[in-house]
Amino acid sequence: MILFVDFDGVLHTNGDDSKHFSCAPLLWELLRRHPDVRAVLSTGWRFERPLDELRRLACQHGGEDVAEQVIDATPLLRHDAEEQSRERDCLAWLAANKRDGEPWLALDDMPGLFSRGAANLYHVNPKRGLMTYDVERISALIAEAVR
Repeated sequence: MILFVDFDGVLHTNGDDSKHFSCAPLLWELLRRHPDVRAVLSTGWRFERPLDELRRLACQHGGEDVAEQVIDATPLLRHDAEEQSRERDCLAWLAANKRDGEPWLALDDMPGLFSRGAANLYHVNPKRGLMTYDVERISALIAEAVR
């Protein structure tokens, strides 16, 4: 399974730079629970930083053991927060990597970047970022998808 991961609003709350990656340990927990899951970074940060730096930021201070599960970032398609654009990024990555039929889930705080009612979107509250209850729900979705 592929887990597409946004940073702002997911791995930390939106708008508070002092708490960057404060929720990252919950992503690490998910990846540890599901060692066959691969994470692809769908964050807008990919426009300004290389994959190695993004991986380091997401996994530093305790998540180094899961860094190898962070395998890539979605393509750099310019669309400036266009409707359904993040979903198109995810689908483009799946197609380019010949993984179209593989189950996937996007962890994102902006549902407008996905089609209405997108089954592959797990909406994270941007005011809180990823929470423990999210990990439980996402873990159940992953287990169900890979059966």
